[in-house]
Amino acid sequence: MWAYFKWELSQFFTNKKNIAVYVILLFLAIYFVLKIAPSYEPIEKVDVAQMEARYTTRDDFIKSVEGKDNIHPSVAFALAIFPGWNEYDKARIDAIGDKDYLKYAEATAGWYLYSDQLIVNSGDFFYNPLYYTYGNNYAHADGHYGYGYTASRFTGYVEGSSELSMELFEERTALQTLQRMLNDYLPIVLFISCIFLSVDIVLKDRRNPSLLKGFPIADWKKLLMKGIVAFIGSVLTFIPLCVGFIVIGLQNGFGDFSLPVPIYSYIEETFTNMPMITFILKNVLFMAIWFLFFIVISLFLSIIVKAEFANLFVSFLLIAAEWIYFERVMGAYSDIERYPTSYVQVGQVISGYRNFVYESPDLTYQYGLTIVGGCTLFLMILTLIVSKFKRFKLIA
Repeated sequence: MWAYFKWELSQFFTNKKNIAVYVILLFLAIYFVLKIAPSYEPIEKVDVAQMEARYTTRDDFIKSVEGKDNIHPSVAFALAIFPGWNEYDKARIDAIGDKDYLKYAEATAGWYLYSDQLIVNSGDFFYNPLYYTYGNNYAHADGHYGYGYTASRFTGYVEGSSELSMELFEERTALQTLQRMLNDYLPIVLFISCIFLSVDIVLKDRRNPSLLKGFPIADWKKLLMKGIVAFIGSVLTFIPLCVGFIVIGLQNGFGDFSLPVPIYSYIEETFTNMPMITFILKNVLFMAIWFLFFIVISLFLSIIVKAEFANLFVSFLLIAAEWIYFERVMGAYSDIERYPTSYVQVGQVISGYRNFVYESPDLTYQYGLTIVGGCTLFLMILTLIVSKFKRFKLIA
């Protein structure tokens, strides 16, 4: 069996299609470093001019109405809350001027908490205008999430021991960029790569039937070896992407594994911080389960349908399925957490963002591992059973 494994491994890494997948990933990493990463503009950025404008406007208002009698209730309300708001902004402005990043983190955490408390149930104040672009019907909810996320993140900076910097505050370091990409489309890119790497792992044998008959092992053992090789190849898709990680790290710093990653709890409606290393390891574990899921699907369809197109179609359908039925807050009236396709956006599931947009208390990392892992195990057993029928022999 060891000889067969080495032969499969050699075939896999000399396959021109597989080599092309790794090369494309490398080019994507380079393109990201050169074009996408430099153009990243966070909604909650360090903007001293904006802070000064807010501070000056409120300060002028306070001075113009302070001490007057018979003022309107709304003016009295503004007069009561603006000094606290300005205190935080003034502390942030002074901290940036003094390059006291710890003081800036403390004031910023307080500013976002204070702002969110005033805005979330108010019709008079609004979140950052960038949340309200492109006709976003859920802008207020997104602003509430964004302010809570930022307050939690800066609180983590204050309580942690990481070296603070402007790049860290705007999530531009290499590890924070990785975190953002895990919350975006990086898992999908890796899943598509896994699909292309494993799509012909069985069907390629039709090109060498006589050679394969020289390996006197059972079909299920061959399928097991093929699955292991495809899994190894899928895990190695991280390597071309490391080029981008290293370049960003050299430009903006690497960050450290103790950096706080805010995690939202729908039940408690609050954020708690998770260490960066824990967040990354959870993503890796979940994506590894997904890799196995797609590989087993490819193995199963290859012995049943014997057509690469069927492998691609079913696998891509599973990735795209959530976009077909996705609707915000649908978790409140449907069992969305029972669909394995609801967990494709791995990083968003772990961070709680998917939990937030669906408004489903059960759409969690633990539940997702159970659902996807259970489906994978079921398909593995089914593939093993089917492979024992002569009708579905790998080589006739």
